Amino acid sequence: MKHDPLFEQAFEVMQRIEEAGGEAYIAGGAVRDHVSGRAVGDIDIASSLPPSKIQEIFEKVIPVGIEHGTVIVRHRSTSYEVTTFRTESGYEDYRHPDEVTFVSDIRTDLARRDFTMNAMAMDRHGRIIDPFDGRKAIKHKQIRAVGNPYDRFQEDPLRMMRAVRFSSQLCFEVTGTTKEALVKQASLLANISMERVAEETRKTFAGQGIKNALGLLDETGLFHQLPFLEGMGLQKNPPLSPLKSWPEIAVFLCLQDSSFSVSAFLKTWKRSNQEKRETDQLKEAMNLYTDADDVTSWLAYCLPESLYSSFDRVTEAAGMDRGIKERLLDRKHHLPICDRKDLEFESVDLIALHPDKRKGPWISETMKAVERRVVEGVLENDYEKIKEWVITWNPPGNI
Repeated sequence: MKHDPLFEQAFEVMQRIEEAGGEAYIAGGAVRDHVSGRAVGDIDIASSLPPSKIQEIFEKVIPVGIEHGTVIVRHRSTSYEVTTFRTESGYEDYRHPDEVTFVSDIRTDLARRDFTMNAMAMDRHGRIIDPFDGRKAIKHKQIRAVGNPYDRFQEDPLRMMRAVRFSSQLCFEVTGTTKEALVKQASLLANISMERVAEETRKTFAGQGIKNALGLLDETGLFHQLPFLEGMGLQKNPPLSPLKSWPEIAVFLCLQDSSFSVSAFLKTWKRSNQEKRETDQLKEAMNLYTDADDVTSWLAYCLPESLYSSFDRVTEAAGMDRGIKERLLDRKHHLPICDRKDLEFESVDLIALHPDKRKGPWISETMKAVERRVVEGVLENDYEKIKEWVITWNPPGNI
């Protein structure tokens, strides 16, 4: 099998480690993706040398997790996480091992990994070390735990959500004793922080196999550990296409149930203020879209362009429309103004027209009306014409 060009620079790092008397292999997800024909992302390297030796070999080394044998090596403007071969034991916090023991054999290191497809390694000549039949699992599109699945999930229950996420991303099936362990140990997920569960959940919704993944969550009882998602009937009415962010997921859920509480959902899942703002913007845009049943100039104006792709994904996932992003961009391209500051008429002009009126909500209401009419092409963006319209419209007072 021809190796990915991205590996060439990693092989250079590995060669230097070997020249210093150590062993080095590409390990984990990069090998999995290479074997399965997927695009390779970050490349992690496993080595027999301790972090102190790696720091001697390379000029640019970032000590991110020396206690666990991990450093980041910078080579040709690329970062490589280099971790010493190790075994792990004891997981009191269901995440971090109580004891890490450095070992000299790559196969011993691979035995601590979560799934067989992730427990492969590659040397710098492109040869694959596969002691747990990871290639066979990939060929049959199966997700199988390394060794005893009950032990793997007991060590870190988040691995159960990783199994679900991989089933969505790779369109693989969780089978045999690994699936049985998911069913029997689903409650262990309660020991994992919401932030860690949230990241795997988001990635699950972003996969092409989201329908199967949601079915797996239902079958195994893992849905019980995911606030608000259980009871939404997602296994029967899943998104028709991937959703890549929490705002997208939240707005999709709103479309499934009008009584759905977005604010409570985002708070429980501990989402950021930025995600909350984006959710509000997407939700308002969805209201504008459903009210008009079309992509209007006002919709294209009100929704930030940075959220056009998100809006497009939500409408497609809900089976409402496809290709909305292009229509939004076309509308925006033809807008007479891009921002309220582009108006030729300002709030100070409005106040000057009504010097005897007390300041109040009528000012923002009137300016909003002006803004919308200009955007929709009903009113020309010209000071005199806007002034004439405002006088005729007779804005509400606050006396």
